[in-house]
Formats: sequence, structure tokens, C-alpha cells
Amino acid sequence: RSTFDSLPYGAILTDGDYNILRANTFIAELAGKPVKDLVGKKCFEIMHKKDEPVKGCPMKKTRETGKPETSEYYDDDLRKTFHYSVLPVSGEDEGSTNYVHLIGDISDTKEQEMKLKHNRDAFFNMLKDINETHKELREVHNDLIVAFANIIDAKSQWTKGHSLGVTTYAVAIAEEMNLGKDEVELLRLAALLHDIGKIGTYDVILDKPSNLTDEEYILVQQHPGKGSDILSPIKGFESLLPIIRAHHERYDGTGYPDGLKGEQIPLLARVLCVADSYDSMISDRPYRTACSKEFAISEFKRCSGSQFDSKVINVFLKLLQT
Repeated sequence: RSTFDSLPYGAILTDGDYNILRANTFIAELAGKPVKDLVGKKCFEIMHKKDEPVKGCPMKKTRETGKPETSEYYDDDLRKTFHYSVLPVSGEDEGSTNYVHLIGDISDTKEQEMKLKHNRDAFFNMLKDINETHKELREVHNDLIVAFANIIDAKSQWTKGHSLGVTTYAVAIAEEMNLGKDEVELLRLAALLHDIGKIGTYDVILDKPSNLTDEEYILVQQHPGKGSDILSPIKGFESLLPIIRAHHERYDGTGYPDGLKGEQIPLLARVLCVADSYDSMISDRPYRTACSKEFAISEFKRCSGSQFDSKVINVFLKLLQT
């Protein structure tokens, strides 16, 4: 009895008909009755104040399975949560089975669990809000870049929609080359902003209907470098700079502004060069009317390996001819 009573949790011994044979002081305190008044009562009367086993009763399950069973229940009067375990033991009579009920107060644990759940949910909600805010910022960021590209193209009546057109072709080539998602996105941004350096080029030169003079051509050749310089102070645009600066380099090393050759030219710049050239060829310019798609294809074939990277050209020709 002293060991039974000293347990730090509730303990009940019942027969197979739910009758209490023994209970400790923990149970007596929960029930608000002396231990002697509990003997002979049904366990569900004492623990749940019911006339029959409650739904999910672990003893009922144990009688069916012959194995230990557990459950949790909340006592509305005590405002506490309990862990309830029942295990079968041999009874005093041969072949009979008694049942040991162990009841522990887990209210503090459940409260901590609820707090953790609340904190977890609050954390995930915060992440969701951050993600939504980040998504909105990305959309604003993208809209601003597109708007800026439109401003660049609006500098001349001949280049309206040019940056968006170049972007479409460049992304198509990159995806056909199976470049990574991050590389495609980087190329998309670079294509939208590739001509930003033309902000520093005189309109009269961009709209000139005749051939440029040597001095004017030198000014035009400065726009890739100027574009890189304009964007260099913007945090997060570092990866765009070499692509924009090199989009007029030629594969044979005769391009500008740095005379890079072959693999020295960033791959995304080589892709951008092809996309930029195609959109320019099929669009009207002040010094000529738009070229046909067939003419552009013949030019790409002629200049593959010299002006353009042949690997990029092969991919783009495949796209154009499908």
C-alpha cells in the first residue's frame, strides 16, 4: 500500500468488469473521495463521471487486444489533461485477468506543446507573409525593370519594343540549351537592360538615316560599357554587368568594347548577342527596312564561328526553323 500510494501518478487496479479493487491517494485526491470509498466503484464512474466506458477507453481496448493501451483525456472540471495507460496483469484467481490503470497529469506538457505549436504556426505564418512580401517586391522589381526597358526603347522610334523582343529570343535560346533556371533569369534581366547605355548616346546618332561617321560609330560603341557603368552601383546587379558589357563582342575577337574572343566572352553574352542581332535585323531601322527571316537565317549561317558562337547559332536556327 505504501509503495502504491507513493507513486507520483494515479494508479488503479480493476477486475475485468471495470470494478476498482485498489486505488492510490493520487486518484482519491482527483476524485475528491477517500480511497476506501473508491473500492467497488466502476473506474469510468470515478475517472470520467460516466455510466459506461467512454469512447476510446483504453481498458476496453485492452480487454479486446490483450495488450497495453493508452489514451489522453481532458477533465473539464479540473481543467487538466491526463495520459491514461492500461495494461493487463494476472488476477488472484487462476485464469483471471486484472488491469492496472496508470494516470499521469500531462497538463504542463500539453500547454508547452500548444505554445510550441502556436509559435510554429506563427513562425510559418511570418514566413508566408515574408514570402508574399518578397513575391510582391519581386513583381515590383520586375515591373520597374520592364518599365525602364520601355523607356530605353522609347529613346528612338526605331527601337520601340526592342528590349522585350530581344528578351523573348534570348530566353528561348537559353531554355533550348537547357541552362539552369537562375541563368535564364539572369539572362532575362540582362536582355531587358542590355541597351541602357544608349541613354548616354545622342538621339541624332541613333536616328541617323545614313551611315555613321567614324566618330559617331565610336560613340555608339561606348554604350555597352556605359550600360555596365550605369548599373554597377545597384546592389544585386553585379552578375548582369559582364553580360551587358560583352553583348557586342564577336566570337573572332573583333567586337567591342574589350575585344574579347571565343570562350572569353560570357556564354550569356554570346546568347544575348544572337538575340539582339536577330531582333535588329527583322526590325526597321532609320538606314534600312526590316530584313526577312530568311535573310537573317542566311546571315547567321554566314557569320557562325566568326561574329557568333556556332553552338548558340545552331540552337537558334533550330528554333527558327521549327
